[in-house]
Amino acid sequence: MGSGPAVQGKVLIMGWNTSVLFRQDVTADEAVDDLAITEFSGELVGADQATSALKPDALYAAESGGWVQVWNPMMDVVMGWEPTDPADALLVFFSSVSSTYGFTLFTNGERTRHYVYADGVVVENEGTPLPVEAEIALPSWGPDEDFLWSIITAVTGLRYDEKLQYRVYPV
Repeated sequence: MGSGPAVQGKVLIMGWNTSVLFRQDVTADEAVDDLAITEFSGELVGADQATSALKPDALYAAESGGWVQVWNPMMDVVMGWEPTDPADALLVFFSSVSSTYGFTLFTNGERTRHYVYADGVVVENEGTPLPVEAEIALPSWGPDEDFLWSIITAVTGLRYDEKLQYRVYPV
């Protein structure tokens, strides 16, 4: 289960197993429309449910700071997203069960950075590293949830917000 607010750069509860797409300058409905044929259920949930597998058969979307974030606990919808326009976007996945973490950054619709770390080894490393990557102190086991949240914050300016409400889109 993945949740926990970032406090002084630290995730308090380990065990994130989810994926998320951050898109700039679109609405929650527009971001979800690019991913799946579904509609807003009318239900709102908190960050703990949206970022975890408590109800995995849905997408969870919220708007904050000029970005939409669409969480996909099953990691089956978000992971296949590709831009169809000159979008700025960040795709991130957390899989602490398999010790696999990664992200893909799109700038003006082009993939500019792709990084995947699994079981202590870099398995995919494309594009120029982001400046923040050199600034992050890594634990001996390599990148983890804190690493990814540092990337998310550097790219989007967002941090984990336990008070944010997410729209539920059944899939």
